[in-house]
Amino acid sequence: MDNENASCAYNGEENAQLSPLQRLPVEIFLHICSFLDGSTLVHGLSLVCTRFYLILKDANLLWKARINHMWPDASWLLRPAKPDKLSWMLSYVAIKQQTALWKQQESRKKRLFIKKIPGRSIGSVLLMHINRISHVVYTTNQHLYYKELPSRKKLSHEIENSARIKHAHDTCIEEMTAIDNTIYGCDFNNAVKSWVLTNTGLVHQRIYDLQRSDRLDSALWCISSCPKSNLFAIGSSCGTVYVFDSRSRNNPIKHYRPYPRDVIRLAMNTEYILSANEDKTVSVWDQRAGRVMKSITIPGEALCECINMRGDWVFIGDRDAKLHILNLNNDFELVKSYSTEHTESITRVHLTHECLITSSMDGTVRISSLTDPPQPIATLSSEMKYIIDSDYLNDIVAVTGVGIEVWCPKFKRVQRNNNKRKISIRDL
Repeated sequence: MDNENASCAYNGEENAQLSPLQRLPVEIFLHICSFLDGSTLVHGLSLVCTRFYLILKDANLLWKARINHMWPDASWLLRPAKPDKLSWMLSYVAIKQQTALWKQQESRKKRLFIKKIPGRSIGSVLLMHINRISHVVYTTNQHLYYKELPSRKKLSHEIENSARIKHAHDTCIEEMTAIDNTIYGCDFNNAVKSWVLTNTGLVHQRIYDLQRSDRLDSALWCISSCPKSNLFAIGSSCGTVYVFDSRSRNNPIKHYRPYPRDVIRLAMNTEYILSANEDKTVSVWDQRAGRVMKSITIPGEALCECINMRGDWVFIGDRDAKLHILNLNNDFELVKSYSTEHTESITRVHLTHECLITSSMDGTVRISSLTDPPQPIATLSSEMKYIIDSDYLNDIVAVTGVGIEVWCPKFKRVQRNNNKRKISIRDL
């Protein structure tokens, strides 16, 4: 009985101590949070109890303010396509981690693979993550190479013994894209082939046929895919864009002609296909309506060299090293144009949740903030004189030129558990 009374007294005492904290007004709680580091809030305080988690998850203004303090005028570009209360909190953590990752001293920032191929240039490159293992796939002329990347603890300075599919295509492979673990490549001879990446290597899947009337008088310059809809599109030198369903048919499910000459680059999502054309215009094809809904003229004299569409935004890089931004939600209005610190043509642009990554023929990769205008975070200088193509996946950057280089920065992700509950920036 005495033990029972003692236990009741203890529980009452504990509840009395916790009651004021539980009744603390949200405004005062958030004011206290303003003095604490963001990682402490996300990985520590938010896991103390459900109430703290919900308050911090819903505190959009708190996280927007922290992002704007770190990157002024960033929230206009970071706005999620589908607003989610958790997005701003996770965006802040992701930005902090990415900024710290790329701002490390050179000795810690770069773990370099490099393979030089004398007398040859490597063309397209893809980074793929299959069964928790990263792979790099790249091309030289009509040959296809692939290599499993070792863990970051076992990195060396040389990519050795890359497996090769000799004469994977009959002519030069112009560009590649991927849907899940399947790679799609187009070539100069008007052919499209798919290869499945398995644990044992690349396995040829199928050949996609185009219309016979176009087979002899055009080449295929570019390819893009939309994994969500299992579609991919190909742009040709005769101005025709072909759309394929990767799940079933070998023939195009539709085709259209936004421009009578070369389609230089493509980007697509579930609703639209964007084509950068030889006349410095970008055509917007509405997949549901089945028509070209708009044509945007990109300012300046230079041709568009690359295009990337993510969320509400379209980023276009040109041969004068300028970036042009279109707003998808505002009828693809051209909202910004920036001169970058690149000195030559931008060969590829990658827009992530945390940063902007551009590669250039000047031999550099620049990681920039998502601000107005973008501010430099880090510059990766290649050992090659120029960069033809680049790809980015899971904090890894791969570039091609007279060889291939892959940057894998040393980085430990911080994840803490409380009652088996985990917060990850990959939830974004």
